[in-house]
Amino acid sequence: MSKYFTSIALICAGLGPLLIDVGITHLLNPDWDAHARVHEVWRLSSNTFIALLGLYLIWIMQKELLAALLSLCLLLGFWVSVFLMPFYDGLAVGQGVDELESFGVPLNIISFAVVSIIQIAGLILMKNNNQLKL
Repeated sequence: MSKYFTSIALICAGLGPLLIDVGITHLLNPDWDAHARVHEVWRLSSNTFIALLGLYLIWIMQKELLAALLSLCLLLGFWVSVFLMPFYDGLAVGQGVDELESFGVPLNIISFAVVSIIQIAGLILMKNNNQLKL
């Protein structure tokens, strides 16, 4: 079951942004500087390759813990960006972007919180099954 949890986390954190952020709100946003777009493509492609590598490690190489660690890197990278927003004047949702919210919390933060919980649950299952070996 932990393989499925890690797979879900890799797909959501690694491939989800590729589907969501290639559009007017991010990559094609006319307000973005051309150099910022380079960094966005870098982030999207890096996250995609990390997710694909993680899925390969789980399902082909049977290296579940290593894949879970890659998933945590994707998730922790998001949380670092959220918690450091006050230091670089970042926003969870771009100006002029209508994003769903629940209790005043943007959907992207809620989504990453849920995916983080799924990955942590996967790690707990691995620990309980004595699978915490590289």
